[in-house]
Amino acid sequence: MTQNQQAMEKPAGETLFTIEEYLVFTDTRPDDEHWELIEGRPVLNATPVDYHQLAAGNILSHLLQFKSAHRANWFPLMGVGTRVPASRNSLPQPDVMVKELPPTGSSVSDDALVVFEVWSRSNNKADQAWRRKVYPSVPNCRHYVSVSLKSVNVVVHDQADGWVPRTLVSLDDCLLLPALDAGASSVSLSLEEIYRYTPLGRDHH
Repeated sequence: MTQNQQAMEKPAGETLFTIEEYLVFTDTRPDDEHWELIEGRPVLNATPVDYHQLAAGNILSHLLQFKSAHRANWFPLMGVGTRVPASRNSLPQPDVMVKELPPTGSSVSDDALVVFEVWSRSNNKADQAWRRKVYPSVPNCRHYVSVSLKSVNVVVHDQADGWVPRTLVSLDDCLLLPALDAGASSVSLSLEEIYRYTPLGRDHH
């Protein structure tokens, strides 16, 4: 997710936003604005570049095709606000997430099985480290995946491995997500597919 430095703060002397207060605030904002609640402060995200959207779209498209082909019970979607118990006054919005339970029409989720972030050039190290800390606290999250757009670099954190990062750097590598299964099959997503149509992919032109 791309972020700029614009944050909406409460007047001096007031406490930070709760999630409920944040949702009231975002209801008053234009639909084309993209906000997240980070440690009690609403942060306005910059408009993502097209390569970012392509990578996120490639991930979502693969998951939707797998769900349709294998009749999987989980639900992939572009990220909605995700409760993270490690920071109770935060509601980050991953680029893509996979819900374990059916959609409810809500802008808030707490049942993400897998969370994906596609980094942009404006994501700083502190923001990346914060997300690495809070996403594993989602109760049933099994995989957290981050995708770089600076180079072919996908980092996978699996609950089964104690959230120790594993890095994939070749377009021939495959991202295995055993939590996303359907009978005898589970999701395997190649890096070539993630980076398709971006400058890092083989079929950029």
